[in-house]
Amino acid sequence: MNQLSTVERPRRREYSAEFKTSVLEQSRRPGASLAGVALAHGINPNMVHRWIREERQRLELAELQRGAVAFLPVQLPQVPVTQSSPVPRVVPPVDPSDVGQGIRIEIQRAGGKVTVTWPLQSASECGAWLRDWLR
Repeated sequence: MNQLSTVERPRRREYSAEFKTSVLEQSRRPGASLAGVALAHGINPNMVHRWIREERQRLELAELQRGAVAFLPVQLPQVPVTQSSPVPRVVPPVDPSDVGQGIRIEIQRAGGKVTVTWPLQSASECGAWLRDWLR
């Protein structure tokens, strides 16, 4: 069943660069309400948020094209490993009924999660290992 409509779809509004710049400048003024600025110009506040995001992306891209470094390498001092440093040992998983009876450390990164469990009786060894590890 095909129906033809004689009503045209509304076209998207297009705003000039000067208008966008003016709205963004007004929204940056101290005490300015972004929603208030948007409504004063008859536009949706989401549009202003979008323009702010696009401007930030444009500025970041311009910095990268100028050769600005996004991350700087950091040289960390080499810490010699001594024999007195405790070596972590593999501890069997903690039984759920023993929760609270051991030390559990979870480290979550983008690549996954590492869980270290340590018997409560060896808390001082766990502290020494963690201190060395975090150095």
